[in-house]
Amino acid sequence: METRGSERFRTRTNRSVGWLGAVLALSLLAVSCSGPGDEAADMAAPDSAASPIDSTDVSGDRADSGTESYAATTTAAPRSRTDDAMAELEPEEEPMAEEEAFVALEAAQAAADAAPAEAVAELEAAMAAAETAAEAAMAAAETAAESAAAATSSGVSREEAAASDRRRCPECRANTFEDYGVNPFVDTYEDNLSTFALDVDTASYVVTRNYLEGGQLPPIEAVRVEEFVNYFDGGYQPLIDEFNVTLEAAPTPFSDPDRVMLRVGVQAPEVLSDLVIPDTVVLVLDRSGSMGQSAGPADRPMERMTLVHEAVELLLAGLPGSTRVGVVAYNDRADTILDPTRVSGNADWIMDEVRYWVQPGGSTNAEAGLTLGYRMALSEADRGRAVLVLLLSDGVANVGATRTDDILEEIGERGDIGLSTIGVGLGPFNDELMEQLANKADGTYHYIDTPAEARRIFVENLTSLLASVARDAKIQVEFDRDKVISYRLLGFENRAIADEDFRDDTRDAGEVGAGQSSTALYEVTLDRGWDRGRGPIATATLRYRRPASERITETWASLQPGDVERSFRDANPHFRLAVVAAEFAEVLRDSPFVEDRSMEELSYQADRVADELRRDADTEELVDLIDTARGIRRR
Repeated sequence: METRGSERFRTRTNRSVGWLGAVLALSLLAVSCSGPGDEAADMAAPDSAASPIDSTDVSGDRADSGTESYAATTTAAPRSRTDDAMAELEPEEEPMAEEEAFVALEAAQAAADAAPAEAVAELEAAMAAAETAAEAAMAAAETAAESAAAATSSGVSREEAAASDRRRCPECRANTFEDYGVNPFVDTYEDNLSTFALDVDTASYVVTRNYLEGGQLPPIEAVRVEEFVNYFDGGYQPLIDEFNVTLEAAPTPFSDPDRVMLRVGVQAPEVLSDLVIPDTVVLVLDRSGSMGQSAGPADRPMERMTLVHEAVELLLAGLPGSTRVGVVAYNDRADTILDPTRVSGNADWIMDEVRYWVQPGGSTNAEAGLTLGYRMALSEADRGRAVLVLLLSDGVANVGATRTDDILEEIGERGDIGLSTIGVGLGPFNDELMEQLANKADGTYHYIDTPAEARRIFVENLTSLLASVARDAKIQVEFDRDKVISYRLLGFENRAIADEDFRDDTRDAGEVGAGQSSTALYEVTLDRGWDRGRGPIATATLRYRRPASERITETWASLQPGDVERSFRDANPHFRLAVVAAEFAEVLRDSPFVEDRSMEELSYQADRVADELRRDADTEELVDLIDTARGIRRR
């Protein structure tokens, strides 16, 4: 008959054995999950073994964007294609590892049953070490799981895919991009609100096109889904003096059967009663040595500076005659080329001055150029004039302040002065600097690599570039927990805003020009019975500041169950075009949510959409780029 003392001994012993067994099991599991490469890494750098998570963390500064990487949040997602990818990556010997762990655990239990009372002290002394070892084993297992979760459809990690792409693209090392990760699925019972700053940038698509036409895949961090989608006409109907918000949904051939794609569309009015058109445009032109390099693909070489000259000439031809234009140029130093001068009667002279004084040579002091340009802009703003600063550069700042925050701190931020950036050329090119300058300084970011793209920005979309109809524009989408299990926002990883900041009007957000549109796509997992009962599936609210009156305005729209199309074919062609563009971006950035077959399906669906849109030039080009990417991936 056991005494209470012996019961306590057995209980404490069992707990200790449980800990030790768990340690052993987790250790074996961690070993089984690691490959030969991991062992080699451990032998080469034993100090790193104490922190396995640090050795595999590729998130960089993603935490600053308010969005976690997919690998860090896989538990929030329902079973998806990524789970299948993880299963394929698990070593074959894992069942044996688990069996050995259980055998060891049983042996330890038997030893505990026979252990004398004095063994309690020894077991308790081992508890601290056991707990430490358990934490290390769990960290190692988690690291292996994260590596598997980050695997692409081809069975390689994002790091390996990036390295492979760079081997095929030697010039990529000379370019600077930022990897913001891939948005995960979010359980609606954890968070049914999705909030982000509106974005109308298009640069990423043009940068990617440049790579593909040069016979190379883009670096995965160069691909931003929202900028692919925004490049194409959303087909939204503009309203008079107000924004049009629309929601549509349909199943797609790229998603699981229980999921639909939700499109949230925002169309800006072409005319607004209190829009702001700049009285003065200040051109800040990069004339450093790198601007003498090629701007576009090898088969259509053009010097970057020549393309800048053409862009300025197009701009001058499209500006109202009353607009004042000032010009600043910089390399290792900054100079005022032209004080603000009316375009009317002076366009040819302004252009002659630009061609003569703005020629490539020297290093790149972007800080000096922007500081001088902002000084000119402030002088104009202090006279009551609305001012837009346009920076045309490859962004390769190598003298003075070279980081976005440092440059913005130096030049200061003014709500009455907008800064839009126009990227030119690749290799070298600093995409991160150009995008973040525009995001944080109330502007938009575009990229030109050919005269045709320059015409698109400075002729076809000039009004959108110049005339602001919304500042600090942000979207909040609310999902019905009873109808939606989870959702995933495609793109906007670096535009996330905390849900509680949606109505904080001091929070910087996005800027929208006249007639521009922005599209956000969500992959949504619907619950059973989603089409029964009252209430919307999702509601999207747009909040923005009208630029002239500074008045805060909200508008919203909802998606009802009856609004969901029953098939992808039934959805309108602009919806399908947006999905194809987004899926193409997902494939190119090695998203864990795509499969190899996606490229074949993409080519087929893009061709069908092109037929329905009567072979629209942009859609035709997308079809060609998808086929080009397929060919490059087969190499």
